Amino acid sequence: YALQLGAFSTQAKANEVWKDFFGRYTYLKGLEKSVVTLERDGQKLYRLRATGVTGRATADNLCARLRVAGEQCSVAQ
Repeated sequence: YALQLGAFSTQAKANEVWKDFFGRYTYLKGLEKSVVTLERDGQKLYRLRATGVTGRATADNLCARLRVAGEQCSVAQ
């Protein structure tokens, strides 16, 4: 499982958000960054995910904690 942390207009912004998340939310340690490029409506987006989550329940729990902190998060497979 993975945590979808956002989609950004530049890879630099995705990297910046990754660094910020892992500086503030220590419970994300051990997860790995994945930035996937996609095109939507003729524009490139950079989808930021934290990968390496073991199990759906863990992914749901981590996303719930991020949402309580005011962050966007969804679970992806």
